[in-house]
Amino acid sequence: MPNNWSIFIANIKKEKLLSVSNILIMTVTFVLLGLLINIVVFSQTALRYLEDQAQVTVFFKDDFTEAKIGELKDNLSKDKRVSALVYVSKEDALRIFREINKDEPVLLESVSASILPASLEVRAGNISNLKPLAEELKIIDGVEEVRYFEDVVSRFKFWSTVVYIVGTLLVLTFLVISYSVIIAALRTTINSRGVEFEIMKIVGASDDYVKVPLVHHGVFFGLFSSSIASVIMILLGVGITLTNVFPKGLGVAFLPGVFIAPWVFSIILTLILLLSGFLLGYLGSSAAIKKYLNY
Repeated sequence: MPNNWSIFIANIKKEKLLSVSNILIMTVTFVLLGLLINIVVFSQTALRYLEDQAQVTVFFKDDFTEAKIGELKDNLSKDKRVSALVYVSKEDALRIFREINKDEPVLLESVSASILPASLEVRAGNISNLKPLAEELKIIDGVEEVRYFEDVVSRFKFWSTVVYIVGTLLVLTFLVISYSVIIAALRTTINSRGVEFEIMKIVGASDDYVKVPLVHHGVFFGLFSSSIASVIMILLGVGITLTNVFPKGLGVAFLPGVFIAPWVFSIILTLILLLSGFLLGYLGSSAAIKKYLNY
């Protein structure tokens, strides 16, 4: 009898159209799976960037001296909730104002450093600490105004959480779909060759002799399809790296402050897709054989 590998190759050649169709369906499934994982990671990374950039800006009255501002800055620097402090003097405020309005000479002539307030930009290590910091700073005597775009931050955090939950559910759903597709593909192959399998059993073929080529069939579909999807994910990672959309890299889940390069993430995603392709191919084909050949 020919060996299992020869039977596997013969099966692929014999059912070219069916094999191409199955590979195409599974490739689309793995590409969608990879894209969903990317969307979840990108949304969480964007939230990390927002957390790094979000700040409370404190504007001081003119009678609040630089010595008092320096004392407040020292006290805030000791607060574990605060990650960064930037003092903007009246002169700095004027320079920024001139840069923003450099095309409005009439407006620039009417503004001087004396009428602009000094300010302190306060950034928190955790975005949830911004609101309590803003409330505490508002009641300080000498503080004229505290600006904190709470609605924008809260809305983005809400939608980022929604994307994370929905994306995770969709990833799990597509894993189930991939598993079902493999079972359906193998079922079609088994049903189309039912008589051939019966003859092989009659002439003395062992269970393994019949099963192993079919398992190879499923694993091949899973690995080949996930490989194509992996190439697409790598190209996407290279494109994101070149465009520098995320200059600090992509955020790592459950590890605050840790970022990895997009191309590194695409390699990790490739390994995840290939492993998923192998496991889904093996488990799906094994389940299909067990169910439809009644072993």
